[in-house]
Amino acid sequence: MSVQVYFFIDEIHMKSVIALASILFFSGQIFAAQDSTRVMPEEYPDSTLRITNIIFVGNELTKDFVMEREMSLKVGSLLTKEALAYDINRIYSLQLFNKVDINVIPDSGTATLLVSVSERWYFYPFPIAGIKDHTWSHIYYGAGVVHTNFRGRKELVSMQFALGYDPHASVRYVNPLVDPENNLYFSTRLSYSVQRNKSLLSLSAGPNFDEKLWGGDATLGKRFSLYSTAAATLEYTHLSVTDNLAGRTLSPDGADQFFALHATYVYDTRDLSEYSRIGTLGRFTLSKYGLGSGYVDYQRYSIDFRRFIPMYFSTGFALRFFGSVVQGGTVPNYGHTFHGYGDRIRGRFKTVVEGEDIVGTKAEFRVPIISPRYMRLDEVPIEQFRDVRYGLYFVVFGDAGTVWYRNDPLALNNFLSGFGAGVHLLLSYSFVARCEYAFGGPGFRNGELILDLGAAL
Repeated sequence: MSVQVYFFIDEIHMKSVIALASILFFSGQIFAAQDSTRVMPEEYPDSTLRITNIIFVGNELTKDFVMEREMSLKVGSLLTKEALAYDINRIYSLQLFNKVDINVIPDSGTATLLVSVSERWYFYPFPIAGIKDHTWSHIYYGAGVVHTNFRGRKELVSMQFALGYDPHASVRYVNPLVDPENNLYFSTRLSYSVQRNKSLLSLSAGPNFDEKLWGGDATLGKRFSLYSTAAATLEYTHLSVTDNLAGRTLSPDGADQFFALHATYVYDTRDLSEYSRIGTLGRFTLSKYGLGSGYVDYQRYSIDFRRFIPMYFSTGFALRFFGSVVQGGTVPNYGHTFHGYGDRIRGRFKTVVEGEDIVGTKAEFRVPIISPRYMRLDEVPIEQFRDVRYGLYFVVFGDAGTVWYRNDPLALNNFLSGFGAGVHLLLSYSFVARCEYAFGGPGFRNGELILDLGAAL
């Protein structure tokens, strides 16, 4: 049996630095800390108290409506423990707070909800450092500045740049409620990057090359309900290559420039976006690349479905299915789909396959070793770091997927697959770290130790 070790650090920014510092500095205090979580009060039965008032405390900058929009419980709702726990996680998923708690104040068949929060840092410079494509020679580094709660309305303003491998720079603005009357949101982004070609097909024609991209996009969306949103994005891309060989761009002069229009519908009932316990995510996207005359002219249809099912003794099952297919004109090599870069099969972590269409599935059975909870560290001098959220899970998983070209059949024997087990560590600032051991390849004889950041699904 051969064993390989893979580290994945796609990008380390301020929240990761904070979380890693918390691991090192406070690791000796985690098990001794008192659990201050109050998630599901037991002093009242379900569906007997009707909510008459909701009060928010601790939000020095954040507007009340930002939190209220995420809650399933409203004034007039009947109170249940499950809805209370769900709303705590929904508010925490805003990524604006270190701790969220909801206390119930009963009064003759009615109740007031007291929502108390501990705010995170919102405006800060942050370092950028990491490696690309799981290769230690592909190092990049840079810096940025971000405000994640501009005007207290969860508006995001950010600027960043990176040098080294695949250098890039970008500016971004997101307003989740640009029009309160119609519940509209807006975002825009400008960017420039130099990316190393990833297409194996392009690489087969000669030495590797760079793709220079600049452009931007603007999104206008509408939130129809607590769970349902739709959006349209207009995007402009100018892409040129440093070595213009046939097939590397659709335009013969080595530079493709085109508009793209993306229509997206999202149905999301998850309680916690970073590491969900319950709920469903369905994302459906129709993309048209090339508007009007030009060399680029094709459509892509994409789906991403995730289901999270709580089970006995706080265990849970998580399932993801995703796919993308194309239709229309020629798809440029840089528009191909891959397993082995962003989407990876654990057990075949370094295997790269390329095609026009892609399908994949991931499944996890999660057992809590330490259920998510809070601890209060009063000795920390900075208020925003005193409330620390942490949890630890043992996980058994399985992954599978494949890619193909439109003219080729979708064959089961072309699927990559792998399985294994590991532990997942959850910390404040939406930090998730995974240590996993996976088997894959012919006969599942090869083992891989994977150290990764972020949830797999």
